[in-house]
Amino acid sequence: MNALRPQANSDGSSGTAAVKYTARLSLIAISLILAGTSAAQELRYSWMDLSFMVQDFDRMGTQTVEPVPGVFQTVDVDASDGDGVRFRGSLGTWNNLYLFVDYGSTDVDFDAVIDNPTLPMPELAQDLFDYTTIRGGVGVKWSIGFSTDIYAQVSFDSLDLDWGSLGGENFDADKQDVGGSIGVRTLLGDDFEIRVHGRFTNVGDVDLNTLQFDSDTLFGAGFGWELVRGLSIVGDYEAGEFSAWSVGFRLDLDED
Repeated sequence: MNALRPQANSDGSSGTAAVKYTARLSLIAISLILAGTSAAQELRYSWMDLSFMVQDFDRMGTQTVEPVPGVFQTVDVDASDGDGVRFRGSLGTWNNLYLFVDYGSTDVDFDAVIDNPTLPMPELAQDLFDYTTIRGGVGVKWSIGFSTDIYAQVSFDSLDLDWGSLGGENFDADKQDVGGSIGVRTLLGDDFEIRVHGRFTNVGDVDLNTLQFDSDTLFGAGFGWELVRGLSIVGDYEAGEFSAWSVGFRLDLDED
């Protein structure tokens, strides 16, 4: 049986518009960064934050299984997006080095069609699957002004898709590999931070028909606004094959 609608993103164009839009935002942010190098406060690298997260997936896949000998049924899935939580932390610096971790867990919605020749008509179902990302590694920062830093990171990246099963199919997939990023952070005044980055990962995309992973390059921008001393509201957007945004609160651990 055909999938619910024509396969999106098969030509690698998924997220292209979002990437271009984020690139424009990044250029604006860089202009503000260059204008803000005279701010009066130093950037911090020891903090933790907790955020609400929205994850885009937008993939389709098909599997044919044999639930009983001699009977073959087709399961088509069509996943869209979901929401969940994101935890991030950073600890440093030692000789401009710092450690970081980024954990995200979202429940992504999907529709399914189960076509079994022994049934009078296909079965329709809706469910959620677990989309979990983990990044951890080491970063190094170079100050180009008292409140503006360029940074680079090397990370161990993990992506895990836990679907469960509706009709004997198995779309579960996971992979771990290396990644890296480079970005800029700056403070505008004493209490407003903006940041932009580019990131490469070897677990940035997945084909649900083959369960094979592919690499991706993502671009992101974010902000932090200190509400009271040591506590900020933060927001981030990252555009790629699997785009995501988050908003939450950050607690500085090295607050004077």
